[in-house]
Amino acid sequence: METITDNIFLIKGKNKGRFPYSHSILITDQKVVLIDTGCGIHILKQLKREYELDYIINSHTHPDHSAGNWVFGEKPIYVPDEGFDTSGNILALSKRFMSKELAPTWQKFVKEAMNFKDCRPTKSFSERTTFDFGKITLKPIHTPGHTKDHYCFYEGRGGILFTFDYDLTSFPWYGHRESSLQEFKESVKQLEKFSPNIIVSSHRGVINKNIHAEFDKFYEVIHERDDAILSLLEREKTIDQLVECAPIYGGFPYAEPLLRYWESQMIRKHLNLLEVEGKVERSFETHYRRTRDHTHK
Repeated sequence: METITDNIFLIKGKNKGRFPYSHSILITDQKVVLIDTGCGIHILKQLKREYELDYIINSHTHPDHSAGNWVFGEKPIYVPDEGFDTSGNILALSKRFMSKELAPTWQKFVKEAMNFKDCRPTKSFSERTTFDFGKITLKPIHTPGHTKDHYCFYEGRGGILFTFDYDLTSFPWYGHRESSLQEFKESVKQLEKFSPNIIVSSHRGVINKNIHAEFDKFYEVIHERDDAILSLLEREKTIDQLVECAPIYGGFPYAEPLLRYWESQMIRKHLNLLEVEGKVERSFETHYRRTRDHTHK
């Protein structure tokens, strides 16, 4: 547990909060609340023994943020409006996030790697909601792009911005069909405008130095991926051929079918924007190459 303020604590997830886990946030105010339940089941059960939680909040419906909701199944569980219908239902989530062919593989991975169990939420929130815990008030900020239902939270008194999966790591992620690279970029710019004193990230933890530079580095990874994809398109390639080169993941060390799928989804999003920008052109609908008048730098 890492202290952020007298009433806000980072609960460090297994594997240093790296996927398939994430850090959680514990708030001990007039209301005692846990935000996200992907830190690991053993840690969650220990928290349950030590604290009488009033309710649970999920920043979004990804299993690495919601897998352990069932540990607190008797408590109110708040999830975003945009994900309420599928939250806590592994079948519905697999249909939403994955192709029909890969849905069973994803379900197996989520159950085994994250100990996910179905647990339906009881309440939802949106940007119209204010979470008032006593001294601490959190304002939800809808930040689509990562998923359609991703939210961040801002605590105004301390200038604390909870960015969750806009995590300022070296790996921005937008690998679902519903993910949008354009919205992802817009959400990052929106968050940077808060000029926070402290960032709390789901997979990196607390960041309180050089925050504007950290945003710039995070955003730059997206441009680097553009460049990596363009460098592979001196000769035309299909998306499958680009996936073999793995310009985003760099390889597929685990859950290979899932990583390949997410790689293809992210490559596709880059290609779509590069095509709009006139840097890439298509032939036969399936083959891509750099445009002749685009000088790759």
